[in-house]
Amino acid sequence: MRFVITLLAALLAVVPSAHAEVPTRWDNIGPNGAGGYLAFAKNLVYALPGAGQQVFRSADRGRTWRQGRLFPEMRGAGLAVDPVRPDVVLVAGYQGGGGAGTVLRSVDGGASFSVVLRTPSEVSAVEAGGRMSYAASEEGVYRSSDGLRWQLLPGSPRGADDLHLIGSDLFVAAETVHVFRAGRWTSHAPAADKITSRGDVVVARDFSGGVQLSEDRGRTWRPVKGPWTSSWTLYGGITANGWVQVQTLDGHFISADLGVTWKRTEALRTVDVYTEIGSFPDQPDWQWVYGSGGVYATSDHEHFKRVGVPGAHVLSLAVSGRSLLAGTMQGSYRTDLPVASQEWDFDGRAPAAIGNRIGALAARDGVVLRGRNGYRGSQDTIFVERSLDDGRTWVTTAEMPGNTRSLVFDPGLGTRVYLGAYLINAFYVSLDGGLSFLQRVHAGLRGIKTIAADPGGIWLADAGGLYRSVDAGVTLKQVLPGRMNSVLVDPRDPRHVVAVGQNSVFVSFDGASFVEVPAVSSEQLSAIAVAPDGTLYLGSISFSGSSKGVLRSVDGGRSWTVFGGPDLERGVEALLVSSDGRTLYAGTVSGSVHRRSLG
Repeated sequence: MRFVITLLAALLAVVPSAHAEVPTRWDNIGPNGAGGYLAFAKNLVYALPGAGQQVFRSADRGRTWRQGRLFPEMRGAGLAVDPVRPDVVLVAGYQGGGGAGTVLRSVDGGASFSVVLRTPSEVSAVEAGGRMSYAASEEGVYRSSDGLRWQLLPGSPRGADDLHLIGSDLFVAAETVHVFRAGRWTSHAPAADKITSRGDVVVARDFSGGVQLSEDRGRTWRPVKGPWTSSWTLYGGITANGWVQVQTLDGHFISADLGVTWKRTEALRTVDVYTEIGSFPDQPDWQWVYGSGGVYATSDHEHFKRVGVPGAHVLSLAVSGRSLLAGTMQGSYRTDLPVASQEWDFDGRAPAAIGNRIGALAARDGVVLRGRNGYRGSQDTIFVERSLDDGRTWVTTAEMPGNTRSLVFDPGLGTRVYLGAYLINAFYVSLDGGLSFLQRVHAGLRGIKTIAADPGGIWLADAGGLYRSVDAGVTLKQVLPGRMNSVLVDPRDPRHVVAVGQNSVFVSFDGASFVEVPAVSSEQLSAIAVAPDGTLYLGSISFSGSSKGVLRSVDGGRSWTVFGGPDLERGVEALLVSSDGRTLYAGTVSGSVHRRSLG
């Protein structure tokens, strides 16, 4: 059978849709699967995911979060809020690829930002207080009295890593401790790359040099000693309730008497490496920790409650029973339907940050499979894991070389499962429901993004083209050339196939010949989903600026309109329509899962 590509741009243009209007609101429903730099002011807390491009804000102490707009130009590396004017937020950061730095300023509580300072090197930290704002960079410390006009502070040390205000005194970590007090600079011996304080007690941490403590606001210092032997100090500081905290490769330790006696906690094992600790002014004993797996609240650093942030990178979505599952860069999360909270399941332990990327999910008849991209030694390895309780617990059933973004049950034979792979020119077939897999090697494959199955065979959306197999992958035939990101078979009519390229869509109504819809988007197109009534939804991803998010087609893919929305920002990796057709779920690049009513 010959497959034909026909260009009918005039007929298949991207045109406005006459479809009835539906609600336009997108809600971020979680999961709270991302960490972030923290800033507190009164009852507000702000979080900036590491190397992130937007700020999250909570006005109810972490129960719900509002996601701000994308930053102009840069990625964030530090965060500060004016304690007197809590809607004034500063972000330190860097511009991708050039090494230059930027300070952003918001006056609307982190909803939007504008550039107020550009520097030759990365801005590593910002600080605000006493109606002054400060920024640390390789050139030294910049200062502003109004947040808009900035100048290098005369005499400030080069190579500034961290800033910390204690009253009107400015402490700077720049290899050693420098203090700007009463208009004069003094330098002190302790090596430092991070500084914290409580009252007159100041703690300076150096990653390779340990922890130093001053009880007289930085005038004299002494080394902090404890029951650890490692010289690598992952975290060192003092919290608002007076606990000195030190985390090394040996563990996490707390002292309530300025280092005289120490208590070992299980924090390193439970939530991994600390980046910083903060707290609300009226709750010094209830501390928030930015760890490698998220943000957690604790009163003893033994027991943790996850409190944010809904900024996870979601790669896959599935529904099993009354459970909604999201596969992220740090594991999968599960919540009951209908989703009532941004906090999804949490077992008290942070997910592994390495080798725990859930690239694919599939569910059928009470069985859920997930493809976890990890490592066996130094080799990229797919671990197939199975759940019989809707994603609450998992058992590894198989492992094979590669990475995966696609996992699908055969609609006609429930024991047959297909698993796509990239980094190798192969894919996998299971004949026993995902317990074991056979490898199908094909030289033409360059990396499979999506597999779609119908009663007659399978379609492969591959970096080298669209492929068709009618014998469970034993043989393949290329249908379309060029990079393909996704493919979908209409469950109501298997002859209706939609293939998604980088910027174009290819549509077939006979399962044989395809028509191209060119220039659907200037952004990269991603996942595609279909509603029970046949409406198609298509995700897009922007690598510069805001994304259009989701596109919609009500004519089988012949034409597309923007469906929204501004809350999706950088774009969509996964799409899922509820079985009743009333809800669309979008797994986003940096905003967890968003939900929109379809009426």
